[in-house]
Amino acid sequence: MKLHGDFFQQMWENLHTAILILDKNFNLVYANTSCTELLGQGLKRIQGQAFESLFSYHSVELERIANYTLKQGVDCHQHRADVVFVDTRHANLALNSRRINYQGGVFLLLEIRQTDEEIRLDQASNQMHQHQAARTLIRNLAHEIKNPLGGIRGAAQLLQYEVDQQERDECAQLIIHEADRLRQLVDRLLGPNQRLQKQATNIHQTLENVLKLCMLDNNKNIDLIKDYDPSIPDVVVDGDKIQQVLLNIVRNAMQALSAGGEIKVSTRVRYHVRRYDTTLKKALQIKICDNGPGIAPEVKETLFYPMITNKEGGSGLGLSIAQTLIDQHQGFIECDSWPGHTEFTLYLPL
Repeated sequence: MKLHGDFFQQMWENLHTAILILDKNFNLVYANTSCTELLGQGLKRIQGQAFESLFSYHSVELERIANYTLKQGVDCHQHRADVVFVDTRHANLALNSRRINYQGGVFLLLEIRQTDEEIRLDQASNQMHQHQAARTLIRNLAHEIKNPLGGIRGAAQLLQYEVDQQERDECAQLIIHEADRLRQLVDRLLGPNQRLQKQATNIHQTLENVLKLCMLDNNKNIDLIKDYDPSIPDVVVDGDKIQQVLLNIVRNAMQALSAGGEIKVSTRVRYHVRRYDTTLKKALQIKICDNGPGIAPEVKETLFYPMITNKEGGSGLGLSIAQTLIDQHQGFIECDSWPGHTEFTLYLPL
């Protein structure tokens, strides 16, 4: 069966996604039914109007769309744009933009989706996970503090009645030792506070150092696959801090794997990487994947919170510290996991 143009027109009109086509001056050329319903105005009324006139207020990043999509042909995505329609309704929108070249003209295709319900559900989910994480943090922190406090109290009671000098010295040393344990715990919770010592670093050499250290412990016969991009230039980072981050992630992967597991480490250059309010025009991507059991669902949402872990004997501070160190480098970490696959992706500015 041959499909004709009117069939595709009907499909276009029946999309749930709102479609808006603008000319290069951001004047409206076409809107499908879902878009006119979203705007609350008919096509005849808005056709030819400037995009700005469709709203009483909007935070759509038109300048970025003009610079990247219209001029360079690069698709843009805006996760959240606040808008107020001309009938005073407020909404949150997610937008994708793409340049269309047609019969010698340049047009802008906008795919628009209202996300208010998604945002409400996400906020409710985040509040629940934050509440659970806070309870776990308090419980684990109380446990960590209770042990040294018990030792300090016991030593102080002995010190009160002890007359033998050697015993008094031992009690005093025990108090100092337990107090130091508490101070170290607080320092680790606060995270790294030293200034970064940045210099041009060969990231592949840093990765090789990490993998050599990890392979010394490789008693599970874990396979290691390296997929490096040799064209990546030196990156200006604190090499020791980045090594600490990578070491933590690779060791976590090794601990999660059973005998015969696999870890793959790859490096690439990425352009226009965006996350929340951070955009990296050019970024180094380091991806560490394993084929382990995956991250437990109850931990996944709070993975980077301090003292949240499902590892026996784990402190839950490793990934929290790793995120702090990457933040200090103006980069970010992403994690994706399902049964049989876990990947951590690090982005650092180049």
